[in-house]
Amino acid sequence: MAKYAKKQIVTPRAIAVYPWLNRPDTKFNADGEYKVTLKIAAEEAAPLMKSLDSILEEYKSEAVKLDAKVARYAVTPPYEAETDDQGNLTGNYLFKFKQKAVVRTNDGREIKMTVPLFDANRTPTSVLVGGGSELKIAASVWPYSMGTTRTIGLSLKPTAVQILSLIALASSGAASMFESEEGFVAEEGDFVGFAETTNEGTHAADF
Repeated sequence: MAKYAKKQIVTPRAIAVYPWLNRPDTKFNADGEYKVTLKIAAEEAAPLMKSLDSILEEYKSEAVKLDAKVARYAVTPPYEAETDDQGNLTGNYLFKFKQKAVVRTNDGREIKMTVPLFDANRTPTSVLVGGGSELKIAASVWPYSMGTTRTIGLSLKPTAVQILSLIALASSGAASMFESEEGFVAEEGDFVGFAETTNEGTHAADF
């Protein structure tokens, strides 16, 4: 793999699609993965796409110096144009972020990963993030090239998330079966048990 300097990005405000940020998704990976797709309007997405394309071109240029075959590899950017059910373009782009919940090092250690969450004031929080929430994501950009698939691309690994507008997982369709009553009102800390994760040891995000 070509050498590269790790790059960091911060996305514009965007809508979360199928977020798994409080606990990892283990459906296809026993260790689990934290992941989320961001939906960004084309105009707001353009600067981010330009930055990612530049990183990919820079990496490809270095990779070709080490292996000329890479020049023929298909380029797979970490974003795609969104289409509706009829296949029509919506004017939005989808950016995919993913982080393994467990990282195994070459010396046999296992490191458990989390994705720190922050509110609009950059204060750590443990609220349950549901689809439709508006977020900004700080992420590390990891280029890769795969000889088996003849592809070259970028992986976006979330390092922190800022929640600007929350749609909580607790507000599920099941709640619609009840009417509001006087009584107990949940505070943020009441959701920690459901989230199955904490933010101990987290640091301020680059927002």
